[in-house]
Amino acid sequence: MRWLALAAALLVAPAAALARGAAPDAIAGFWRTEQGGAVIQVVDDHDDFAARIVWLKTTRYPPDDPQGMGGMPLVDRHNPDPSKRHRPMIGLRMIKQLDYHVSDNDRARWENGRVYDPDQGKWFDCYLWLADHNHLKLHGYVGIPALGKTTTWTRVPDPRTGAD
Repeated sequence: MRWLALAAALLVAPAAALARGAAPDAIAGFWRTEQGGAVIQVVDDHDDFAARIVWLKTTRYPPDDPQGMGGMPLVDRHNPDPSKRHRPMIGLRMIKQLDYHVSDNDRARWENGRVYDPDQGKWFDCYLWLADHNHLKLHGYVGIPALGKTTTWTRVPDPRTGAD
């Protein structure tokens, strides 16, 4: 049984060390969403972390689109502001206002942010943390974090060029 505990500790230690020693810009890069339908680019703009959609698996509405937009490029059509409903999904800002924070127990987290759900046309509160170098956890919620939802994004190369 000791060898099992030792093996588990060795597997968990690198992830814990990364979370504890993560630099503020450690989340910068390209991340594939959990369902694989989009790639989001997170950037550090002078310690104001933000993210935009840079790639979509499906870029156009299906021919039988119920709103009559079959074959047209995807847009932010669920936005509550009618003037924003024609914004292209590629380039759409998904995360804003993240702040880097290190807790008392030396855990890195990016918090006080807002994440946009284009399927609902709504902004939610959010915070992020690295599970390890290649997996980013995003927790979105309304009001109470305990009632929110966490999703895992996977680091990928820039899908537009094939480079990091």
